[in-house]
Amino acid sequence: MKRRTVLGALGAAPFLSATFGPEALAQTQLLQLDPSNPDHNLMIFRKLAHTMDDSLTFFWANLRRMGQEGPIATPMWDIKLAAVLGATDVGEDGTYETTTISMVAYTDIETGERLETYDNPWTGETVDISLFPAAPAKRTITRDGINSPMVQRENTIVDHASPIGPSFIQGNRVWVYGDDSTTLRSDDGERRLIFGVNDWSSYSGALSDVADPSNGNPLSEWYFNDILTWSPWLKMAGYPGNMISRGFGAKVRSFDEMPADIQALVKGMHPKIYADPRAALGYA
Repeated sequence: MKRRTVLGALGAAPFLSATFGPEALAQTQLLQLDPSNPDHNLMIFRKLAHTMDDSLTFFWANLRRMGQEGPIATPMWDIKLAAVLGATDVGEDGTYETTTISMVAYTDIETGERLETYDNPWTGETVDISLFPAAPAKRTITRDGINSPMVQRENTIVDHASPIGPSFIQGNRVWVYGDDSTTLRSDDGERRLIFGVNDWSSYSGALSDVADPSNGNPLSEWYFNDILTWSPWLKMAGYPGNMISRGFGAKVRSFDEMPADIQALVKGMHPKIYADPRAALGYA
């Protein structure tokens, strides 16, 4: 019997037992989930967005980034995203920690080729694209939301909110929200906006999978939108407007189950992560 399919042998067992009663650990009995219950909402989010056992979770996504001026949205580039993550229990109240590596490539909308520079139509300048490094990042998730390391700068006010839920059930389908908003403002009395981002994620999966105590890492679909200020490397300080994105993706079992173009990008850009994702996360 595979260890990742038996929650009773893992750290999630105390939380399930305390939340649903001892019968929750019976593999043949589905949990009676109540989206209005904070413990249930946390478990729904963890199963759809992360994992409740020691197996790794893989996500892929196709996104489109646009520049927005008033009601007009101008397509800029596509984003190919791959992520691998693991989760560990922190306390018996359901709190857990994730370690995630996100791998991102910007690609030309017409050709699909990876972009290293961008011809900025607003400024007329060709700029070098700057991406966050593909390195492990940790977060702690509680009933109240996602605790992320916040950017700290001198003379800067940082506001951060990252709630999870609410969740919704209809028939054999369950949905849950997971949002992340951060703003940096000047601490000089004017509170001038330096940077702002709102990430909105929606996860959906089969209720029968999420309510199954023996299924710690059910598959899910991921829908993503964001609104954010111009990236500094675009050199658009003072230009009106902002950037927005829309896209979709899914949780899969491995890199090999991702779309072929995203597989190729991960292999080419991050071969060591592709070859041994568990070691890359520091779980080996």
